[in-house]
Parts: sequence; structure tokens; C-alpha cells
Amino acid sequence: MTNYRCTVKGVFPNGRTWSTSRHISSTQSETALLTTWQNAWTAAWTDGAHGLETMYPIATKITEFLCTTLNPDMTDRSTSQVGVNIPGTNAGASLPSQISVVVSWRSARVGRHYRGHQSLAAPAEDQVVNDLLTGPGTIRVTAAMNAIKTAIQSDGSTIFGFNRLPLANGTPVGDIVTYTNVLTRDKIGTQDPRYTKEAATYT
Repeated sequence: MTNYRCTVKGVFPNGRTWSTSRHISSTQSETALLTTWQNAWTAAWTDGAHGLETMYPIATKITEFLCTTLNPDMTDRSTSQVGVNIPGTNAGASLPSQISVVVSWRSARVGRHYRGHQSLAAPAEDQVVNDLLTGPGTIRVTAAMNAIKTAIQSDGSTIFGFNRLPLANGTPVGDIVTYTNVLTRDKIGTQDPRYTKEAATYT
């Protein structure tokens, strides 16, 4: 099994970029897993039953899929990518780009280290009421993420996380945790790092 980092990139209506990633262990090649990742996300975005596209403004788009092969120390070895243009379908305006939908990945082990959080792009304004993702929206995101999980795991591949620093209990760096369940938080999150990646201009 080879370890990879698979990424989805896109743009907001204001031109700012967003991205979200998962670590995957697979027997597939880099390019084959890229295709699997692209197909899984495209289906999750456009599916009539749980498609994420209905939660995102027309000008919020997926623009690229990437698959990066990782070395044993989890540093990057090589990357394959493919450009796309997959828009949302919601006619509403977007929430501010630093807002995020928070997805929680869970393992069979108990403890903070054994969970992983994934931040999705800011949705349309009508998807959040009183700072909470709507009930239908929460259900839709969980269904979409489960569809992605099922597609990735169909050939025995696994979705995992790992600690980048030693833990207080003595666990060394790089302890791999396999995620088996996925849930969506109703409380919206923030993604300040999205701004730190943007080049500042001065007038």
C-alpha cells in the first residue's frame, strides 16, 4: 500500500481559492487514484440525491483535482493533477470565504488524536441559519462524504490521518489512524489560513 494525499481545489465567487484534502492508503497508482478521487468527488457534487452542488453558488467551482504520492516520512514525492470546471447550482450569494463546513472523520479508537477534521468551502447564505448549518444541509454533506468514503474504500483503500508531532502519551510522529465513520458538524467553522495563503497588496 502506498500513502497519498488527495486534494480538491476550487474558487469562490470573489476569486479567492479553496481546497480540501484527505490522506489515502491504496494499492492504486498515483494516476489511477487521481481518477478514482475525481470520479468520487464529481459524483458527490452532482448526484441528484445528495449532490453538494445545490449548497454552493453558481460561481463557486471545483477547478482541480490532485493526487500526491507521499514518502515514508509523509513528505511529497510526486503529484498528478487534472483541471476541471464544476460549478455549484445555488442561485444565492456565498457566505464569506473564511467560513467553512466542518466534517469530522472518526476511527474505532477513542481520543482527540483519533479523529480528523476536514473543512469544506463556504456554502451559499441560505444553507446557514443562526450560525448553524441547516438540518437538510448537514444530512446532505454527510451523505456526500459517505459516498466519497465508499468509493475510495471499494477496492480496499483506506482514508487515514496521522500525528505530525509526538503525543503526550508517548506516541511517536506518524502514528496512522484509519477513519471508518464520517459526520458533519452543524456549527460552522472558520478558515483563517485561507487568507494567509493570499498575497497581500498595499495601496
